[in-house]
Amino acid sequence: IMLLIAAAASISFAFAPRGALPRSAHAHPNPQQRRALDPACFDGVQTPDDAWTTTSSGLRYLDEVVGDGERPEKGSVVKVMYTGWLEASGTEFDSSRGRSPIAFAVGAGKVIPGWDEGIAGMRVGGKRQLSIPSSLGYGADGAGTSIPPGAALQFECELVGIESGLNGILATFPGGITNAALVTVLLLSFIPYFLPEDIRPAIWK
Repeated sequence: IMLLIAAAASISFAFAPRGALPRSAHAHPNPQQRRALDPACFDGVQTPDDAWTTTSSGLRYLDEVVGDGERPEKGSVVKVMYTGWLEASGTEFDSSRGRSPIAFAVGAGKVIPGWDEGIAGMRVGGKRQLSIPSSLGYGADGAGTSIPPGAALQFECELVGIESGLNGILATFPGGITNAALVTVLLLSFIPYFLPEDIRPAIWK
């Protein structure tokens, strides 16, 4: 049993997703590479002007592409591709390009407030640039070495899908469906230990 527990722990660690925003210790395409991979994306930090919408919270956003898919409701599990920059310097601190989209439940406090608000107003297929003040980001504490205290952020976000039911659970499960399947198999392997010894398979005796 201890060996199985150790195996489960090691597999969970191996397949655990990288932490939620931000993720900084990974190589990201430069703007030219990113533009080649996705011609509709922004090259970096944009200067907000009258074309941007400003909400009562101080969030500003600009839709480059208005999606024609469904709009997420509070609690919906969304899948988002993104790139994030420090607004003041234009330094890119994280991107999901080349990786899987991040999945989270909208309005559940799983991401920074600027994301909860900014993504909630999008439609699937849409691309939006978010300008997030520090009060809707990581505030006075910042985040690690990548995001200094009081930093305003910009994100380019693409809403690629909305999941529900089992798919929503799997999308937010640490490590995704692969890890969910492995954990399920490992948990099932414990069942024989709870069976009466006379019907327990010999390998588990």
